[in-house]
Amino acid sequence: MLRRKILFCPMVLWALGVKAQEIAFDEEHDIVVVGGGGAGLAAAARAGELGADVILLEKNNALGGNTLISGGFLGVVDNKRQKNRSYFDSPERHLKDIWENGDRIANKKLIECLVKESPRMLAWIEPKGVKFQDSLVEIYGSHFPRCHVPLQPNGLAYVRALSAEVMKNKTPVLTSCKVIGLIENSSGRVIGVRAQHKGRQRNIRARKAVILAAGGFGANRELVSKFDPRLTDLATNSSQGSTGEVLLAASRLGADVVDMEQIQCLPGPLPNGKIRARLHNNVQRFIFINSDGKRFVDERSRRDVLTAKVLELPEKRCFCIIDQAGLESYDLLVQRDAIRAAESGDAVKADSIAELASKLGLDPKILQQTVDDRNSEINNDETDGRLPISKPPFWASIVTMRIHYTMGGLKIDERAQCLRSGKPISGLFAAGEITGGIHGKNRIGGNGLADALTFGMIAGESAFNTTKNLSQ
Repeated sequence: MLRRKILFCPMVLWALGVKAQEIAFDEEHDIVVVGGGGAGLAAAARAGELGADVILLEKNNALGGNTLISGGFLGVVDNKRQKNRSYFDSPERHLKDIWENGDRIANKKLIECLVKESPRMLAWIEPKGVKFQDSLVEIYGSHFPRCHVPLQPNGLAYVRALSAEVMKNKTPVLTSCKVIGLIENSSGRVIGVRAQHKGRQRNIRARKAVILAAGGFGANRELVSKFDPRLTDLATNSSQGSTGEVLLAASRLGADVVDMEQIQCLPGPLPNGKIRARLHNNVQRFIFINSDGKRFVDERSRRDVLTAKVLELPEKRCFCIIDQAGLESYDLLVQRDAIRAAESGDAVKADSIAELASKLGLDPKILQQTVDDRNSEINNDETDGRLPISKPPFWASIVTMRIHYTMGGLKIDERAQCLRSGKPISGLFAAGEITGGIHGKNRIGGNGLADALTFGMIAGESAFNTTKNLSQ
């Protein structure tokens, strides 16, 4: 329900550190969701289908955020799709993978919540039109074949399905709407937001709760440099909206933050590159090669290890090599980008390994021996899971590391409620990359979307079940 100037009551507004004594609200809703990526769409869709009056605010001019430009891989335990029973999965195995690969610093209760609730999330989104391939894969840094591959490219399937649910629920969506502050009342309950939309300021009241799903700060070079100086000169793969101002606004309100220095990188084009050729998606298919034509790391290593190994190279870049069978196993968008990258100079295509080496400026004999050694490794181990690089033509992308995901953020509990001095902040919830404490020092592949969609769903449910408090 929209109202104009419905309330005029005393409270405190924290907007870039500025206090205001009285705020006039332009409209009110049960729940205000800040951010229209996967987490925000999941929160809005779930709360709306439960019957809440929701409004969704998105800073960019379109919905999707990092979810839309992600690889789309979803790490969820799913024994029905698990074809190879020698790799039998379980919530316990998923929890162990997250806990140990994050160096055991994460909040174990949040991990338990994620692995327990993510299958329910999967069962919730599939009927909404998200379709997957029949088998699961082990992607870059996932360490286990539990990643679902959507039939539509990247994260498009999630954005389309959840956007359709939001529209079905008649939820108003404001794009190009930047939230600049959170509004709390005298008792410390968050009761709304201040936003800028189409050149004017809007104060929007939340009768039940505000859900923050505005993403991380991977596109904010100043913040990234502050928390990890090694990454100062790196470009980013993040959405341009991932600048962290909503996270900072909540922090100024007193919300607890955690693990801010934990920032993850993924392979991407050189700083002056034009096309990102994602040949590294599936660890069964590719190898990393240095400027000497040799492997310098096990491609199945942790993402933080892979990042460190690349940044330790003199050129801080390497080559990612795959064969035609590997490329054809990827979706059509990745295949298209590989072709475009070969045309732009960000990748190379050749009919033989020797020709590939020549085009990359490598010794053909050394590169051929490197590929042969790698193929021999997997041929001698039936449980390896990797596949030979042998079918021409061969492809190589020229990559360096780019900022991909900020694992630190707002502390939440299992209900996705934000914490202040360790206690829940009334009326404030958060989900997705804006939160911290789930992944520790290293997020395993496929868990970014699993986290966003699962805790987005939980946040929508928790906010809906929050008792109304119109008297304050």
